[in-house]
Amino acid sequence: MGWRFRQSFTVVPGLRLNLSRSGLSASIGGAPFTLNLGPRGLTGTASIPGTGLSYRHRFSNHASNDQPSMFVPKAHLPVNSVPAEWRYTNTAPVQEIHSASTELLTSETLKELKGLIQSAYHQHQEISNELDSARSQKIELQEKFDSWEHGFLLKKIFKKAFAERKEAYDTEKEHVEELEQQLNLSTISTEIEIENEQAEFYYRLRDEFAALCECAAIWDVKTRQATDKFHERTTADQKLSRECVQFRLDKCDLIAWEQNVPHLKNAKGGDIYLYPGFIIYRAAREAFSLIEYQDINVTASNVNFQEENGVPSDSKIIGRTWAKANKDGSRDRRFVNNYEIPIALYGSVTLRSDHGLWEEFHFSNFDKMASFIKAFGAFTASFEGVSHA
Repeated sequence: MGWRFRQSFTVVPGLRLNLSRSGLSASIGGAPFTLNLGPRGLTGTASIPGTGLSYRHRFSNHASNDQPSMFVPKAHLPVNSVPAEWRYTNTAPVQEIHSASTELLTSETLKELKGLIQSAYHQHQEISNELDSARSQKIELQEKFDSWEHGFLLKKIFKKAFAERKEAYDTEKEHVEELEQQLNLSTISTEIEIENEQAEFYYRLRDEFAALCECAAIWDVKTRQATDKFHERTTADQKLSRECVQFRLDKCDLIAWEQNVPHLKNAKGGDIYLYPGFIIYRAAREAFSLIEYQDINVTASNVNFQEENGVPSDSKIIGRTWAKANKDGSRDRRFVNNYEIPIALYGSVTLRSDHGLWEEFHFSNFDKMASFIKAFGAFTASFEGVSHA
């Protein structure tokens, strides 16, 4: 059909994703023309229905001999930290933990897929905004029309004006209906198929993530700074700036998939969504990246944290220290109001990539973090060419 009101409109093709040991492949559209995105790049297939004739063309090639980044968990690396500032002014540099811009983070093999999603989302937002305006206009015109339609005198005396009101309302009503249809057609209909071997590992990963969400506290680590142990009278190596965040199973509106996926909320940058074939890093509505699992290096460790803000209920206290301590860890008696600080065992997870991803989270329950990291490593290692060390 022809579009009467909004001609600059493109029907978004369906997206079919398939995850197997060899990685992610995407099929966009259908006969007579289909785009296929896989580890070897982007190819197009043109076919004539009913004839069996087809033509295949490769648009780009992303094949590489480079080995992907490996998942290397590092467990039980003690790091002493303090969360609070002391009266002494520390001049050591503050290291900010944050990712690069979304323009840099996308994996090379997923750039075409990102472009399709970006175009569809941009059109969807434009139509959605226009639809909101049209609906408001429709209500206003309907009220004007109804005020005369339900009366008797005015529509009889001012027949031409009444006809104009009816025409304006009917036109805006058609406008709204067309925009609603275009809005539905501008959403990428996504079907994700996961091979049995990958499905087992992915859904186990999702289950462990659901358990991880139940931690009494999850923190996004924003900065690190080395301590001056002598002047600050502390046994901690570093002090951190952190903020509580929430993890949950959720959906990202960029991908129309019926299932919920792990959603890592970020306090200072983009949120992270773990889909079966790729990771979405979402910094804003139209600012996002698609990252392959093989491009991410995940490290895990335990953190011995000097906790002054209350130890979460599911954390283990593994020791105690003093707010002001001597070099040997004993109480510095020069400070009258000196007090004991519990040392809690937390879990730490760092996500990094060569393209600039850098995020770090702490978890109050070390065991739940360790189980999640084990499942994450098993899922990543289920792909060909990726080993789990």
